[in-house]
Amino acid sequence: MGSHTSEDSLLLSKRERERRSFILRSAQQEEALHRIWYALRRWRLVSRRIVLFPTTACSSINRR
Repeated sequence: MGSHTSEDSLLLSKRERERRSFILRSAQQEEALHRIWYALRRWRLVSRRIVLFPTTACSSINRR
């Protein structure tokens, strides 16, 4: 019976370590997602200007 309990504690510690590493990973993933989200928002604002600029430039060239 003694060996059984030690095996249980080993399994528990392994599970606990996996849980901790999972929490750590999920936190890192959340941070990465936030970075991607902010980069995308910035890029969307910039790309809107990039899309607007050529159209205005082309229309001014066509008007000449």
